This record gives sequence, structure tokens and C-alpha cells, in this order.
Amino acid sequence: MAIRKTLIRSRAGVKLQRIEHLARQQIVQSSWRLSTLRQNQPRTFADEIEAEDAYDIEVVASLTDPIIIDMQRRGLID
Repeated sequence: MAIRKTLIRSRAGVKLQRIEHLARQQIVQSSWRLSTLRQNQPRTFADEIEAEDAYDIEVVASLTDPIIIDMQRRGLID
């Protein structure tokens, strides 16, 4: 089974991707993966709205993290 990953949103080191499992070029299953540069482990969601909400919360947390702020200031992340 093939997997297609599509970047949906990215900001402050936080990425939201749609993961699609394909069989015969048809989508069999979709999920959303949230990853961050902070200490949190990547999380997977079955619901898109829940994933979008978690993304927004994680971006706010990242924008207040001193390490992330420094990385942005130095131009290492968007």
C-alpha cells in the first residue's frame, strides 16, 4: 500500500500533514499528522477539525517558546 503525504500548514516549526494510504490509486484511509520542533512527540488525528485545532494551539505554544523564538530570529525556521 502506497502512502501520500501532503503538507497542509507549516509555521513556527509546527507542521500539519495529511497522510493518505492508497490502494490502486484510491484513498483507503486518511489521517492528519502534527509535528513540532518542541519536545512533544508527533501526534496523529483521524479528524481534520481536531488536527487543525491542535495545530493552532501548538503554533501558539511554539511562538512563546524561547528556543523557537531564537530559531526564528536567526532565520532557521519560518
